[in-house]
Amino acid sequence: MKYLITESSLDIIVKALLGSKKIMPVKNASEIIGMYLQSNPDITIENLIFEKLDNKNFVRINKVSNIYFANSEDDEYAQIRYDIDKRLCTIYNELIDEISSLFSLEKNDSKQVISSWVENTIKRKIHSFRGCSPGYQRLLRIPNMEIDFNE
Repeated sequence: MKYLITESSLDIIVKALLGSKKIMPVKNASEIIGMYLQSNPDITIENLIFEKLDNKNFVRINKVSNIYFANSEDDEYAQIRYDIDKRLCTIYNELIDEISSLFSLEKNDSKQVISSWVENTIKRKIHSFRGCSPGYQRLLRIPNMEIDFNE
């Protein structure tokens, strides 16, 4: 069965996809996003990914030499870590997979856009980025020290 997707219903569907904490079980989410981008040439896929990441409402945790983006203040591990000294962005693979799947991107492209979002959010330059598999999740561990810094 085929459904007619109007421009207004497409807007609603895409906003729902971008607003969810996890990928919604929509069979052809990436196709819907593709249709949305075709009907809105002034919007880029990067804009949509930034909106998706903004809607995740990450908690930013500033430590002496790292900035962490976690789902909550009580999380032991972050989704993203930025090493201030090395200017290195480490991203949890599940987040990379979520963005890759939703937007039909290669994993490296997803890492690039997530890193761009981090740069934009923290107003600092990133020299390199990498994914972090569950086996190396210790790289995303948030230290217990109560040392914060202000910018």
